[in-house]
This record gives sequence, structure tokens and C-alpha cells, in this order.
Amino acid sequence: MPDFRYRSYNREGIAVEGDINATTREAALDWLARSGQYPVAIGERKSPPEVKWWQREVFASRYFSVATQALFTRELVSLVRANLPVHECLRLVSVQPMLPAKLRHVVRDAVARVAEGEALSEALAAQPNAFPEYYCRIVKAGETSGSLTECLDDLALHLERSAETRASVTSALLYPLILVIAALLAIGVIVLVLLPAITPMFADAGVAAPFIIRALDGLQNFLIDNKTLIFTISAGAVIAITVGSNRPDVRLIWDRGLLRVPVVARLIERRESGRLARTLATLLRNGVPLLEAVRVSSGVVSNIAMRKAVVAALDEIKEGGQLSTALMRSKLFSELLLRLVTIGEQTGQLDIMLLRAAEIYESALQRQMQRLTNLVTPVVTLMIGALVGGLILTVMNALISINDLALR
Repeated sequence: MPDFRYRSYNREGIAVEGDINATTREAALDWLARSGQYPVAIGERKSPPEVKWWQREVFASRYFSVATQALFTRELVSLVRANLPVHECLRLVSVQPMLPAKLRHVVRDAVARVAEGEALSEALAAQPNAFPEYYCRIVKAGETSGSLTECLDDLALHLERSAETRASVTSALLYPLILVIAALLAIGVIVLVLLPAITPMFADAGVAAPFIIRALDGLQNFLIDNKTLIFTISAGAVIAITVGSNRPDVRLIWDRGLLRVPVVARLIERRESGRLARTLATLLRNGVPLLEAVRVSSGVVSNIAMRKAVVAALDEIKEGGQLSTALMRSKLFSELLLRLVTIGEQTGQLDIMLLRAAEIYESALQRQMQRLTNLVTPVVTLMIGALVGGLILTVMNALISINDLALR
């Protein structure tokens, strides 16, 4: 079904531009007449070109990144606040160059659907692997209550805060990762370039090489002689990990195990509690019923064990129970979250208490990541310095000993 681009005037004499998805030009004109518009120009619009291979995202995830969703939502809410038609707002957003090419194509498809009469939430939900369920649910709640601008604004704030938290965690891990990569490169140069050039010198001189050089040379020979076996084992391990990570039972065992590791468990608990609290609060603030809000919010919890605890809470809520009681039974959530949820349920301010919990957990997660970084960075630096420095000293001593033998 082709798209038609039109320019027209509405009953108030205001110029309007947009797109119509219709079978023929006459059908598009009929739609404009029925909607009270007077067309000035109309013509078939060419389909947008497919995303070229060099424009595709290399590491595409299930949905657009949180930062991308936040940017799109903030652009959209600024246009909706200006009282422009929704399909026109989407059309203007679709030409923003700062958005990824894939998102612009998704928005263009949503423009055609909204122009045909679909609701914004339905048009966004129809895009495969674009926006998570809670996103579309909040938009739908805003359309139902007539407060789409406020809902989009809340959603943009929620996404911006989530993106900020993720960015701070990522930046905290970046420096130690760079140190490790640099150390591996340095070790690779020493083992693969320097040692093969030095080892034959000892054999020519008729003396034994130092222990470290002999050990590294033996390891290198072992890897070369058994490269097929090592490659097969490595490929099998990668396949097993990939397949196992996609199996719910294996993921459940793994995630439960992570919750028993002291430091890791605290990080996971704060991350998942912050996500759950902020998403649930945003849904409740925008009029989504508690049962539906809990069901949708469970999708943002990545730890399978904690997600199952949230899903299990649905049965108790259906029977008239409280969310705090249901979460308490799992023994996976901290006392602080349970206490704030209990207070919110008793005072009728559950969304406010959940937002407070989200702020506490997000701040605590950032502080803990910063402390870990401040502790791990010097330790990693010392270990890398000792390892690389030890290898360099060994090589230098070997070279000096060879020179001494040559002088004798």
C-alpha cells in the first residue's frame, strides 16, 4: 500500500503537512475530505531506502539503547508540547540527524500508522524489537488519560536517569579494562616477538635459558603443537556458554549463584532494585494499575531469580495481597526496599516511595562502583607493572648474560 505526501488546510485555515497510507490517490483524497481538510497538493511518496550495511548497528541489542530511547522521547515530548499533531511530531523527529538510522526508519513507519488513525502506543508497539513493553504501556496510559505530554515527560526523565546510571557504571569499569588490555598487548609482544628471537641465542651459546623464558617458550610450543585441539575446545566452550545462557534453567542456576557472591550480590541487588523501583514508579504515576505495572516491570529485571520473585508476586496481588509481603517471601530484596514499599502501600503513595527507593539504590550503586574502581585500579596497576616489569627484566638479564658469554 503506497504512501502519499500531502499539503492541505484544515477547517481553521491552518496549513498541514503529512503522510497518508492509502491504496490509490483517490482514496487518499477521500480520507482528507472526510477529515475536514482541503488538499493543496498530494503525491505518492517513495518508500524510504533500506538501511545500508554500513549504517547498521554492529552490536544491536533487543531494543534501542536507553540513551537512544531517552533522546527520541525528549525530542518527541518537546514537539507534542507545542500542540502539533502526533504524526507531524513523529515526522519531524524522523529527520533528526542525531538519531540512529535504524530508529529513523522505525519512526517513519510509525508516522504512516498514526496518519492512518492508529494510536501512538499501537504504532510504537508494532515495531519489532524497538521499544520495551513498559515504554508502550506508559504511552498508552497517557493517551487514555489525556495526559500524553506529562506521561512522555515522565518517561523521558526515567530514561535519562537510567542512561546516566548506566553511563556512570560503564565509565567506572572503563579504566581498569583499558589497563588489562594494554597489559595483554605488552605481554603478547614480549612472548610472541622478543622470546622467539632470544631463545635460539642460548642454544647457540650452549647454556640453559632462565626458567621463565624456558617456561614461556614451552607454553608457546604447546599452543602451536595443539592449536587444533585448543581451537576445538575453545569453540565448544563458546557454543556451550551461548546455548546455556539462552536456557532459562541454566540462567536461573547461574543467577542464583551470583546472588551468593558477597560483593557481586550487593551490586546486582542494587542495580535490579533500582531498575524495578524506577520503572514501577513511572508506570504507577501514569495511571497503570498495580497488577499490570508489576507484570510489565518484571521485564526490566535481568537477574532471572529476582525476576521470578517479582512474577510470583503477581499471584498474591491478584488475591488481594500486598506487594511488599510477596517480595519479602523471596528473601532476595533488601529490607530498605521492602520497608519503603510497605510505607507506600500504607499511605497510598507507593509511586513516591518507589521513586525514593530508586534514587537511593542508583546513588548507592554509583558510590559502590566508584569505591571498587578506586580500590581495583591501583591493585591492577601494581599487578600489571609487576608482571610486565618482571618479564622485561628477565629478558634484559638474559640479553646481558648472552653478551657476557660472547665477551668471554
